[in-house]
Amino acid sequence: MSRAPRLAAGVRRAQALDAALAIIVRDGYAAVNMEAIAREMDVAKPVVYSAWGDLGSLLVALLDREETRAFTQLAEALPVCEVTPGSRVEEWTGQLARIVHAHPDTWRLMLLPADGTPAQVRDRVDAGRAVVRAQVTAMLGPLLPDGADTELAARALVAAMEELGRVMLADPETYPPQRLGVFAAGVLRALGVRA
Repeated sequence: MSRAPRLAAGVRRAQALDAALAIIVRDGYAAVNMEAIAREMDVAKPVVYSAWGDLGSLLVALLDREETRAFTQLAEALPVCEVTPGSRVEEWTGQLARIVHAHPDTWRLMLLPADGTPAQVRDRVDAGRAVVRAQVTAMLGPLLPDGADTELAARALVAAMEELGRVMLADPETYPPQRLGVFAAGVLRALGVRA
């Protein structure tokens, strides 16, 4: 290994986050350690320790960064134009499919199976899922028929969206955003969402 050029601490920190994400996406959480990150960056292990100190801090920072990206993408997916409530939800779900397709690594981190995922990661993803469920519940509430169980409808919709995201990430050719958008629109109609 050749001597790595001296870079600003912020640059090295970002490189280490990118390297950790690449390892997680490719090999899973179990493969992430400071040595693997150093290899991915093509630097000596002390360079990674100098940037982050320990793996726990690095993983928390990675989760912070990717969670911020994911929530920003979710917020940007909300339609800004005046549309009917039902079409607003359909537009939102279609846009979510396009976002997952365009930013697969961020969403792989959020949608990876729980096996081998550190507890702190599972807790963060679960907390994020609760935020999304609350948003979907609020969005669906006025759109569902009277007497419908909005909480269960939101849980079902979020679970379906997560599964659709996973299949799209696994096989984007077979499950493109357009296909998922059409399916999501059908699910919303089946739930009785009012257009």
